[in-house]
Amino acid sequence: MSCPEAWLRRQARRTPDETALICEGRTVTFAALDHQIDGLAQTLLDQELAPARPLGCVTAHAETLVRLALAGPRAGIPLLPANPKLTQEQIEALFAKAGVVSVLCDDGKADPAIGRRIGLPETLPRDAPQRAADPASVHLIIATSGSTGTPKGAMLTGANLAAAVRASRQRLPIGPGDVWLGCLPTYHIGGLSVMFRCLEAGAGMRLHPRFDLPTVAADIEAGLVTHVSLVPAMLAQLLDAGCRPSPRLRCALIGGAGLPAALAEKAAAAGWPICPSYGMSEVGSQAATCVRIEDWHPGMAGEPLPGLEIGTSPAGRIRVRGPSLMAGYVNPELRPGDGLTEDGWFETNDLGGLDPSGLLRVLGRADDLLISGGENVHPATVEDIAGHCPGVSAIGITGRPDPTWGDLLVAVVVGTVEETNFLDWCRAHVPSHQRPRAMVKAAALPMNKGGKLDRAALREMAALLTGC
Repeated sequence: MSCPEAWLRRQARRTPDETALICEGRTVTFAALDHQIDGLAQTLLDQELAPARPLGCVTAHAETLVRLALAGPRAGIPLLPANPKLTQEQIEALFAKAGVVSVLCDDGKADPAIGRRIGLPETLPRDAPQRAADPASVHLIIATSGSTGTPKGAMLTGANLAAAVRASRQRLPIGPGDVWLGCLPTYHIGGLSVMFRCLEAGAGMRLHPRFDLPTVAADIEAGLVTHVSLVPAMLAQLLDAGCRPSPRLRCALIGGAGLPAALAEKAAAAGWPICPSYGMSEVGSQAATCVRIEDWHPGMAGEPLPGLEIGTSPAGRIRVRGPSLMAGYVNPELRPGDGLTEDGWFETNDLGGLDPSGLLRVLGRADDLLISGGENVHPATVEDIAGHCPGVSAIGITGRPDPTWGDLLVAVVVGTVEETNFLDWCRAHVPSHQRPRAMVKAAALPMNKGGKLDRAALREMAALLTGC
């Protein structure tokens, strides 16, 4: 079983002069990238890092993380990138859970108290011995979103990453000559998985240091890319800016958060080849993907990827099992199994399951569930319906305590619509038990560090704006 760094070695032999990476105006061939990764792996070894111990990394530099994710396994060192937007306390707690003893930080960033700080020289060794990674070992530790409390770290082996990439390719074809645009943070699995997919397929990656609306739109409109990965908020900005994709764009993979129905309809009407998906760090990115927007409906995530089993727990939560599933949550011994059942299932905090046709439906987070008038209400379902109201640009549904309703549904709306018109529209279009009974306006919805709607902050915002 091969793994991402071995795919790079293979492509360097087969197509040495083809483009592997384009970043900030620089083009790197497969042969050059393979040589650079060997040099970086040797540099890590020269740092006399603790054998097989994770290297903590605190940087937002996208290209550095892509290279370290390949070089670390060649040196036998798992990479643990931390979101630099996390608090100092969260980063230190995450690194302590993983037994990190060495940390690489951007200049100017505060050193985590745990571990010794290391640096990378500007010049890498010219002659470095070729090394191969062990697919069975942990290659990457990805922090979960950690919207509350301390993030957990999902331990992904080389074999896990390989299974995830090959399953993705069966659902979303990609090959030599294709180019995948990456503008998601590479300290998340959604960003790093783009490079892994390209290496396995012999395709190129066009890496943006960050999501910059004008440059991303220009690349898509100019036909420079065949694939792109976006979260819904990015897609919304591109649509608002009038971005029309070139016919060369075959796939816009949408994940990271639920896709609002109104946004999906707007994208389809503008000619975007969107592929809504459901995934998580624990399975190396994708778990299910819908490849035909014509078949999509709100809450539907599509068919599970090949090799991945999806079930439902007695409490109604989605469960996953398969070769791409993590070895477990990180611990100082890198012991497998933490967070998994004895028979290998991982239970998510998402409610849903497979419908009779075998497609995954996601209802929302278990801790987001509201109970209004004795009925269970999934906020995302209401948001999909009420988001179609004229004058609504963005919407979040939450609840406030009420002696009659239990959770009285409150809509926090970004847009031009007035409360009376919004509530009248809801009476005509939203089922009674799901109907918002109050509306407040906001300049923007609160988002967490992972770019998802922060529902705890939304509830606080609604209470503040309504005075309740």
